[in-house]
Formats: sequence, structure tokens, C-alpha cells
Amino acid sequence: MMEDIGELLRRGFSVWKGNLILCLPFLLSTVISMLILLAFMMGIFLILMPQGALSSMAFEDAKNVTVMQGQMEELLKGLGADQLALAVLFFIGIMLLILMVDAFFSAGAIGMARQALETGKADTSAMWSSGRRHFWNLFLATLLTWLITLAGLIFLLPALAISPDPLAADAGVVGILAAGLLLFLLYALAVSIALIAMPYALVTEDLGPFSALQSALKFFRYNKFDVAVLWLIAVALSAALQMAGGAAGDGAGGQPLSLIASLANLVVLAPLSCIWWTRLYMNRSGMLNIDEVKDPW
Repeated sequence: MMEDIGELLRRGFSVWKGNLILCLPFLLSTVISMLILLAFMMGIFLILMPQGALSSMAFEDAKNVTVMQGQMEELLKGLGADQLALAVLFFIGIMLLILMVDAFFSAGAIGMARQALETGKADTSAMWSSGRRHFWNLFLATLLTWLITLAGLIFLLPALAISPDPLAADAGVVGILAAGLLLFLLYALAVSIALIAMPYALVTEDLGPFSALQSALKFFRYNKFDVAVLWLIAVALSAALQMAGGAAGDGAGGQPLSLIASLANLVVLAPLSCIWWTRLYMNRSGMLNIDEVKDPW
């Protein structure tokens, strides 16, 4: 039996209330990614910074932000091509590592959501097992999505063909470039919506990247309205949290409130959205019989 979008939201919220542990994959992914980025920044600093520059940076100078910025600018100007290439390769490697971490915990979150929907309760064993089983395919699927999205850069080619230097172009070329950029953004948005079910298809049906791509497109083709409604709801909730955090950050004592808004996005909205999307895909694909599943609360 297929449930309407209102019933899906209500029951999904009920499942989330009974499984607050669903926020764990998102928290772990964020913390580990931040630690990796911190290690990257320290590694770049230690590898590329000449020893003489290190010794010249006295502790008292480190307190002066302006002095430190000037020293970093001089360092970057003095870097050779080999050092810059090393930094770029190091950065790409770190980004891929973070993408793998995100793939692992995203697969784990979907695995936990599936367990919660099927049994009423989720545990961390589902996160680890689903993450280990699906992270590589999900990582490749994410790269595939990026490649499909980057294909939209073709919309910028007409303007670049007329004038390779946009800064020196006339108003007509700038207008063509702006139109191309708008088309690229619309294309990227369309790709993200059309393939939004890709990770859920991959994990719940144990598919490879290309099979998950096909399943996601088929799912979108037959469920356009529900996908659009759920996407709009998720975007609206996320935007409301961001605006609340931004407004709180502008006032007195706003930093703690802004941090709370960001934390709410990880602890509440991210796992709730995961439940909703997993439930929508499994229900519309005939994998979840809602009459046989009891709400945990």
C-alpha cells in the first residue's frame, strides 16, 4: 500500500522520535571531516613552510593577525611550481578522503533508517555494517553525479569561445556568460533533484553506481510530484534553520544560538530527512509495506 506524502511525513517523524540515535552518522561524519581538514591545514603549513620562515614566526607575532597574514602572503608568493602542485594534489587527496568518509556515514545512516522503518528500532550495528558494505559504491556514485553535473559547463562554452577572458569582454559577451551560468545552475539543480534517490536506491537495493543511477531516474520519472514536494519541504526547513542561525548570529550573544541552529541541522533535520527519503523510496518501490510496520511510539 502506498501512503500519501502527508502520511509519510507524519509516520517518518514518529520513527525519528523513537530513534534519536539516527543523528550519530551525521555527527561522526562532520567531526571526522573537520579533523581531516585540520590535519590537512597543519600538513600544508609544515610541509610547504620553509624552516627559516617557521623560526621567524615568533609567538608574539602569531598573536598579531595582520603580521601573520603578511607572512603567509610572502610565503605563497615564494612557493615554486613543484610546491604548488604538491599542495594541489594534497588538497585533492584530502577532498577525496572526506568524500569517502561522507559516503561511509551516509550509507550507514540510510542503513539505520531502513532498519528503523522495518523493525521500529535502529542500532549502531546497522550503521557500521551498511557503511562497510556500501561506502565504495556510494563514493563512486557521488563521483558519477559530479561528472554528470560538470557536463553542464558546456553552457559556458559559447561565451568563452567568443572571449576567453571574461574580464576583458564587452557587455554582449558578459550577457551570454551570465545566461550560460544561469543555465548551468538550473541544469545542476535538475540533476540533483532527478538523482536525489540515487544513494537510497544503492543502499536499500544493494546496487552498483550505474544501476543505482538507472533506478533513481526511473523512481523520479514515476514519482515526480512526491519528490518535488519532499524536496521543497526539506529545503524550506533547512533554509529556515539557516535564517534563524544567521539572525541569531547578528544579535547579542548570537554565536551560541547560531551554533545551536547548526547543531539542530545535524541532530534533527539531517536524520529526519534521511528517514523521509528512505521511506519514500522503499514505499514507492514496494520494499516497505506500511501495514506491517508499527510506529515505535
